[in-house]
Amino acid sequence: MGRTFIQPSQDMRNFSVRVKLNPVRSMIEGKRILIVEDSIVRGTTIRTRVKKLRELGAREIHMRVSCPAIRFPCFYGIDFSSKGELIAANTPVPDIARFIGLDSLHYLSIPGLLDSVTEKNAHCLACFDGNYPIEPCNHQGKMCLENESKVTG
Repeated sequence: MGRTFIQPSQDMRNFSVRVKLNPVRSMIEGKRILIVEDSIVRGTTIRTRVKKLRELGAREIHMRVSCPAIRFPCFYGIDFSSKGELIAANTPVPDIARFIGLDSLHYLSIPGLLDSVTEKNAHCLACFDGNYPIEPCNHQGKMCLENESKVTG
């Protein structure tokens, strides 16, 4: 099925989520559920999943995210280029949990992420902390990674 957050429209993302999730009521009803997710970008994919789990009778739904909150756009090849697309950019974690329909939500911290790797300074953290290795420019309303003089000259 692939990654739903990179599909071009919200309708396509919603359809893909419905197709790839087929929970079984007898395994969910009355249970406390813990979801371990790799990331939350927009929140729409997981919101649809959580809604379905609630409809099937989950008593509680908690989520743990194995990366820090994605708060800044990525200009290095991942398909989220504006802060407006990112649920964690301007929304506190308790509000994200409420939007998604969770009883609790916790992200891995940046220090926790760095503790899990051997080379501490070898990774780009720009989408988590906003510190871009190469500062993006804004040329005619489009973000780019080129030097401003190269773009205009």
